Amino acid sequence: MDMNQIVKGVVLEKVCSIKPDKDSTESKQITLRVKFDGVMLSAVFAKAVSGAVIQWQNGPGRSKFDSWQNGQIVEIEFKAPAKQPTLPPEDAIVAKAKAMTPEERKQYAKALKAKLAELDQ
Repeated sequence: MDMNQIVKGVVLEKVCSIKPDKDSTESKQITLRVKFDGVMLSAVFAKAVSGAVIQWQNGPGRSKFDSWQNGQIVEIEFKAPAKQPTLPPEDAIVAKAKAMTPEERKQYAKALKAKLAELDQ
């Protein structure tokens, strides 16, 4: 994978809650659309891993501080969030089709039609 590759046209959505200040009981839910366009893939991964690093530092890193050697390399596994974002099935099908060549898309559509036809039998 080329980590210097420039990301183009990727948009991710995340719903978040905001309050006018930290003591407020009033809140609103807002959907943020984060556009990844014109940034290097390495920058996206660096940001993604920062949360895992902080969790490690505040968890096993701190609790086992005395066992670590200065300059030691520690490998950890990246874990996906427990709640995965879900797309409506139709959007997932379209997203999958967009990543295909026209010929692959034609075969994919044919396979989908066959599966739908099975439902009517």
